[in-house]
Amino acid sequence: MNRRTERARLSFDDLPPLPPLIHPDAPGYAARALQRSRDAQAERPTALDLRYGDDYWQKLDIYLARERVREALPILAFLHGGAWSNGCKEWMGFMAPPVVELPALFVAVSYRRAPDAAIEQQAEDCAAALAWIWRNAASYGGDPNRIFLGGHSAGGHLASLATLRADLRRAQGLPEDVVKGCFPVSAAFDLRESANSAPARWKRIAAAIGRHGDATALSPILHVAGNTTPFVLAWGEADFPEIARQGRAMAAALRAQPGEVDAVELTGLSHFDASARAGDAQFEWTRRVRARLAGAAITRVA
Repeated sequence: MNRRTERARLSFDDLPPLPPLIHPDAPGYAARALQRSRDAQAERPTALDLRYGDDYWQKLDIYLARERVREALPILAFLHGGAWSNGCKEWMGFMAPPVVELPALFVAVSYRRAPDAAIEQQAEDCAAALAWIWRNAASYGGDPNRIFLGGHSAGGHLASLATLRADLRRAQGLPEDVVKGCFPVSAAFDLRESANSAPARWKRIAAAIGRHGDATALSPILHVAGNTTPFVLAWGEADFPEIARQGRAMAAALRAQPGEVDAVELTGLSHFDASARAGDAQFEWTRRVRARLAGAAITRVA
């Protein structure tokens, strides 16, 4: 067994059991994502299980470029989904290959989940991970001035909050413009809907918000005023209806602000397919994101 394979095995075998997944398509998605991420770790250099906090779940994995280059590299940090109550960074590692090939760094981020941590605390974790990356990027060949943030489903919601809510960044001592682009996939943007008697999953969201949580504070669509950060929004054509609806509403809200907005409905794809395809360099969403990363201004390494 070579060193990379051993690192991948240890990273995955350290995982505690995850809660049962509720949607019938979710277990298959998770199993395939874990295997593909294991393969991605075994095939390229990584720095695994780096802690940005004291809790078990406050960790991240960095997927590194194969060869050292003279330029400090752009960074895509990505948060997993799981309805704010499930999932792990190992679900997202399969996305690394088309990113590191640019070259760039890919960072998969875990965070605390409900019921142990309400969504506000999860957003704080996202900001704390962002701060760790900003402060430590140079040690791994990354450029702290070219950090991009994204996530799938709940992770896309949290990435959007960290991008749009200045209070989360200020609490971590981060620059206002630390996020150079935000790429949420199949994300919810208005958690006020959880107060309605709509689908059962929205009732679960209300539980994740917590008894003392504020759905207004946790709704990215209500924090877009004055936004200048570029966004690439995506959702599947066959996504959950409220996700597609909120994606369109978020695109409209962002387009009324100064920042650039790109929105794409991914033809024929479900909520889970929209994420699963992201490891393909030719996938429509991946091509858009790679272009953003490649087009970011370069910082030279002395």
